[in-house]
Amino acid sequence: MRILILLRDGSRNGITTYNRVLAQALRSQGHSVSVWPQPDALPAVQTLQALCLRPWSEPVLRHVVGRLAPDLVFVSHYSQARLAQRLRETMGIPWFACMHNGHAPRRMKEWQLLLHNCSGVVTMCRSMFNLYSALADGMGRRVPVCLSRLPLEIPVGGFVAAYQANQPLTLAYCARLSSQKGPRCEAWLRAIALLPDTDSYRIRVIGGGSHLRRLSGVARELGLNVEFTGMVHDPAPYLSDSDVLAGAGYALMEGLVRGCAGVGLGFGGCWGVVSCTRLTDALDVNFGDHMPHSLPSDPDVIAQALSQAIALRRSGEAAEVGRMCKDWFDPHMVARQLVDFWSEHMPDRH
Repeated sequence: MRILILLRDGSRNGITTYNRVLAQALRSQGHSVSVWPQPDALPAVQTLQALCLRPWSEPVLRHVVGRLAPDLVFVSHYSQARLAQRLRETMGIPWFACMHNGHAPRRMKEWQLLLHNCSGVVTMCRSMFNLYSALADGMGRRVPVCLSRLPLEIPVGGFVAAYQANQPLTLAYCARLSSQKGPRCEAWLRAIALLPDTDSYRIRVIGGGSHLRRLSGVARELGLNVEFTGMVHDPAPYLSDSDVLAGAGYALMEGLVRGCAGVGLGFGGCWGVVSCTRLTDALDVNFGDHMPHSLPSDPDVIAQALSQAIALRRSGEAAEVGRMCKDWFDPHMVARQLVDFWSEHMPDRH
């Protein structure tokens, strides 16, 4: 297949990571994949490519698309979906939407109007599958919805060392420290202050953002000695040196496969400890990022989940969770599933 992936921009975030890992897996299976803007391109090139993805630049984009001659267009953002819809109308190129999040009612209605000529919708967890299946059911034509999963580059090294009772545990939080994730990190810091023997833990916050200064002040207020890494290009070295990780989405996934004990702490609140028996349920809601209802996120609840995760790390169960995650997040399996879905629902070109 010849596949064109349209991004909103080349910034580093979960959606960009998803498309980069997916593109690599598709190319390894013999498919031709073009990604615009290219996340690893020089800033000037990214800017130029991003300018070609604005609604007013549709004629330029049609020229580029005509040269690439893709079999399908794959999008993850509303603005790119509008362009893909127009490419379908003017050039007959099928497009598929990848829905990473839910939206406010007004934007969901706008998505519903856009999807009338979409060939299919891809979702990454059960809660999003249910949401967009219901949206598709309310349309004049039935748009197929695929329940897929997030692909992850499985590390070949950099795993968490076996637990040693004489070594202090490192408790870490990993996320972009802005929007709702900044307040989640603050609640996590306050939860650590409630743990017994707080001074026996190393505490690390991986990530940067607009809430970083406030969080530094909260740590001082609580008397916590916290390592703030700031924005990092590659969190892997910090994750492989952590024992218990709180977060959601890709950040938590990368820690789990390395052997960290995990606490789901996402947009929807504190989902709790990720154990072997709770892994499937955690994946259904992306570790608390996509909840049908809000969860408690106060420090008392988070402290209880942290205590359970610490016990999981000490018992060795966290390593077993990591082994289960490696199979679940295999990018080559995800790529094959999507190719089958695209092939099944690809309309005739006209």
